[in-house]
Amino acid sequence: MAEDAVAAVPTEPTTLRKPRIKKAPDLPILERRNWLIHLHYVRKDYEACKTLIKEQLQATEGVCEYAVYVQALILRLEGKIQESLELFQTCAILNPTSPDNLKQVARSLFLLGKHRAAVEVYNEAARLNNKDWEICHNLGVCYLYLKDLSKSKEQLNLALQLHRQELSTMTLGKIHLMEGDTEGAIQTYLQALQTVCFRRPLSTLGMPSHMIPAIIREY
Repeated sequence: MAEDAVAAVPTEPTTLRKPRIKKAPDLPILERRNWLIHLHYVRKDYEACKTLIKEQLQATEGVCEYAVYVQALILRLEGKIQESLELFQTCAILNPTSPDNLKQVARSLFLLGKHRAAVEVYNEAARLNNKDWEICHNLGVCYLYLKDLSKSKEQLNLALQLHRQELSTMTLGKIHLMEGDTEGAIQTYLQALQTVCFRRPLSTLGMPSHMIPAIIREY
């Protein structure tokens, strides 16, 4: 049901977390290597990145959180979701106070179809940071796939309270349509237009074309 009604997946972090460094030239070797790992990753030079990661993990006996984190991202890009999950879990062990590590664990679980397990981990991340709209949005998506539309709407509304954005609005509007609540869908999209969070034409937002005139009239 959910897959046919709305193509929604948990969000990726909007930007790659940077290593905690300032300038490369005068850095100690381990921090400099982290800086180079970051540089090659954002340039999508993944082979060079993997070589540096291997060197970093050998030098740190496998306990460099940043190197493990980027290695996990690359494995996910290569479609190796289970291996990526295990490395993100390692990051969460190395730094259990990082909500970002838990978000990545949860996203990997979602991609493996383990939606209930993903909910549990997203809830752990929310306990570390209850002001992160992405966590609420992603919980909403997970509940959607679990067919718990009430909890899905609750989390999506929380995400929108924290940050007005298109992803949660689109998903929430489509849930209203799945429930046959045309008026609820119209009001959701209308509120989005009034807060200027849409950047695309209404016709591309997944709303049936025959409903667009009603939204325009109210807008």
